[in-house]
Amino acid sequence: MTEPFVPRGTDDRRASTAGRWTKQSAGATFAALAGFLITRDVTFGLYVRTLPGRAYTATVLTGFAVSAVAYRLARLWLRRLP
Repeated sequence: MTEPFVPRGTDDRRASTAGRWTKQSAGATFAALAGFLITRDVTFGLYVRTLPGRAYTATVLTGFAVSAVAYRLARLWLRRLP
């Protein structure tokens, strides 16, 4: 039975899985952010010339795709490190 006045988030089941920030997830998040920012800088000029009305949307969608791939690759690579 749980106590009625236990603060939220202190339950053992939730505390064991919530708030996990490992080296792998931190590195993969950094890789995803870096991939998004680099892709944004590279592709925006191209999309302004080729798709003037949709340059921002195309840039963001391309950045999301690259960041998803970078996150997955970084997780696979960082998992192999000691």
